[in-house]
Amino acid sequence: MKPLESTLNTPAKMPLKVLIIAACLLSLIVIAANYSVQFHLGDTPLTFGALTYPFSFLLLDVLSEKYRRQDVTKVIALAICIAFYPSYLSATSQIALASIAAFCISQPVDVAIFYAFKRFFPKLWWLRNGFSTIFAQAFDTLIFFSFAFWGVKSFSECMDMAAADYMIKAFVGVMNTPLFYILAIRAKRLWQNLT
Repeated sequence: MKPLESTLNTPAKMPLKVLIIAACLLSLIVIAANYSVQFHLGDTPLTFGALTYPFSFLLLDVLSEKYRRQDVTKVIALAICIAFYPSYLSATSQIALASIAAFCISQPVDVAIFYAFKRFFPKLWWLRNGFSTIFAQAFDTLIFFSFAFWGVKSFSECMDMAAADYMIKAFVGVMNTPLFYILAIRAKRLWQNLT
């Protein structure tokens, strides 16, 4: 028994139904985050979007553990196409556009870092999951909050919101590590049923 070693060592070609399901799930997470980022948790600069968006990175990391990089990239592209219009309707146009810009940069960064760590440190599944998520979310948060509330809130308010959101996103990202282990490393039966 090798608990720290991935049981999904060789990336597989992603079946079409997995691609579609994953893209729909990813787009739902993005839409929920875009809507909920408009609302603060009490009187804090923290928004509800920080609680939902980290699951997009978890989903991509789980897919990256099992499938080829080009297939995971297709999930990102399809998800952004699905999420764009509903995001535009559920949030302000400025938030929707900032989200799309952040998504288009941060999600591929997450995937690239994940695959690099997987190649060089194949047994350190927790490192590729944690580091890729935390690093990519920093990009995402900075890009999103630089544009989402431009002209609506002061620069210092935007940076306070970004700092609060990032701390929660990083915390949730780290707390998702057991979920990653269960879904990506241990869930052989789940993947057999999907393929």
